[in-house]
Amino acid sequence: MNILRIVLSVAILSFGTAARAEEWPSRNLRILVPFPAGGSADTQARSIADELSKRLGRPVVIENKPGAGGNLAATEAAHAAPDGYTLYMATTGTHAANVNLYDKLSYDPVRDFQPLTLVTIYPQVIVPGERFKSLDLPGLIAAIKANGDKLNFGSSGVGSPTHLGGELFNRETGTHLMHVPYRGQGPAITDLLGGRLDMMFPSIPDALGQLQSGQMRAIAIMALKRSPVLPDVPTTKELGYPTLLSAIWAGLYTTAGTPKPVVDRLSQELAAIVDSPGFKDKFEAMGFEVKSSTPDELGAYAASETKRWGEIIKALDIKLN
Repeated sequence: MNILRIVLSVAILSFGTAARAEEWPSRNLRILVPFPAGGSADTQARSIADELSKRLGRPVVIENKPGAGGNLAATEAAHAAPDGYTLYMATTGTHAANVNLYDKLSYDPVRDFQPLTLVTIYPQVIVPGERFKSLDLPGLIAAIKANGDKLNFGSSGVGSPTHLGGELFNRETGTHLMHVPYRGQGPAITDLLGGRLDMMFPSIPDALGQLQSGQMRAIAIMALKRSPVLPDVPTTKELGYPTLLSAIWAGLYTTAGTPKPVVDRLSQELAAIVDSPGFKDKFEAMGFEVKSSTPDELGAYAASETKRWGEIIKALDIKLN
């Protein structure tokens, strides 16, 4: 009799879980974006939200919550109800670098999150300022060394990918560029164009307009393969620096503990959106490498990125409070 009761209880519980999964979603979803509207992560999230709402039959709302290097939005997403209604647009910073940069985080990028799919990878480029615009990479490195510690590079802030890319450049080339942090990449690019900065390491999508117009010149892509939108720009690997690699990536997560049927539905729908010709064509034309993944693949990729950047951050002794 007890065995029969247990079997019936399990059957009822399983039926209830299946029914709830079939009913999902029953209300609006949201995607938390840790950066202001109009940026690269926001643009991707909005395109995905439009398509996801069509597929699920429910509105998908974007909520921009910038601040603390992405930590504010990440913390909110980590502590959201584990029901699949809150998605999070994670980046290299929030899910690879920050855990190595901060002594204490109010979220754990592994324990508190459920991976869904990778979305894009956007390699960074080496861009000299006006004084060195005509040089190739060997000539630029020689010029930097000839100037000792007098030259600088700008970034969108301490601990940002554009900062870490510059520090990696120093380490791999034996140079000593001084770091000048800005509040955002826009002001740094303005100063680069105005001759007040000697170098920058922006991502291709963030600098593509200026690169294509000739305002800025990329002398190398910090990647293993060339970009279709900058086909004439060699990679750092081609130029003899195979470990001088720096890129930003974006991926979608939900809160850990979300039921598996919901995770499966979300990951499949999102991967289909990322792989769709409309999404791929739009973002590849902007300089992104568009690349979906399974949840397990995203988890493994984030783990490898956390390890790689952790070793670099520790070697350079970069810390944020």
